[in-house]
Amino acid sequence: LGVVYEEEAEADDGDGTSEVTALAFDGDHVASGHACGAVFLRNTSRTLMRASHEGVVTGVHWEGGATAFSASADRRLAQWDVRTGTRVAALQAKRPILCMDVCEGYAALGLDDGSVCVCSLSPLRLLFSFKAHDSPVSAVRLVTVSQLVTSCAGGGVALWRLDEEEGSERRLTRFDGHTAPVVCVDGGLQRGGAPRCAEMTRDHPRVGDAEKVVSGARDGTVRVWDISLGRLRFMLQGFTPYIGSVQLSSSWLMADGTNNAVVMMDFSNGEPAEEEDDDDEDGDEEEEEE
Repeated sequence: LGVVYEEEAEADDGDGTSEVTALAFDGDHVASGHACGAVFLRNTSRTLMRASHEGVVTGVHWEGGATAFSASADRRLAQWDVRTGTRVAALQAKRPILCMDVCEGYAALGLDDGSVCVCSLSPLRLLFSFKAHDSPVSAVRLVTVSQLVTSCAGGGVALWRLDEEEGSERRLTRFDGHTAPVVCVDGGLQRGGAPRCAEMTRDHPRVGDAEKVVSGARDGTVRVWDISLGRLRFMLQGFTPYIGSVQLSSSWLMADGTNNAVVMMDFSNGEPAEEEDDDDEDGDEEEEEE
């Protein structure tokens, strides 16, 4: 808002436009990926790097340093040298990468065969992979290094506790109810665990909610799930099928996809304002004097 990057016209599909398919912003640094495969890194005043994949860019990560990462449907998770714009390393997945999320030096990749890969970024290598869904993984949220939320094109949402052994009842909680592909997820923070890495700004990190997972889908609904009970807590309707993102804290929920508007819902208890308290105290004193 207020800053337009003219370089994006160069990353086109032949008609001067290119859809932005991945975006990361921390308050000072912008990383964007495009449908034509282009990757841009910028600060608030200029473009610092341009690179390219051979397929649609589905995830970007950059914290303003000398190294950046991007994922693409060309099956590559790429590591870039920001100063030279060259690719210094790449990890090739077995299937196209549809989504990516990063936390504390680790990346989660969602693939089109329903699998999830968890990788370290330094060094760039695959740690493990597992089958998460029966349809393509449409969104991933690496809440902590041990907790992951995933969703799929079939409408399913799942919370994975990666520090639990396979076969443990605590390792997986599934949430079913969406009737169309789920495109965004958030929430799910372990009690007593470390907060999610800062993404919105360094001074105001975005953290999840220890009790809830939120998901938005092409069915036009945003659903909030109870982690402990493993079922729907409440549902918000009236969104368009083009909903693209949701964010959740213990007291508010933010989502887009309503006639080009961003909606923020406040679920706090609404404590009385200080001015009202002062007025009440003054009133009590006047009554006592009378």
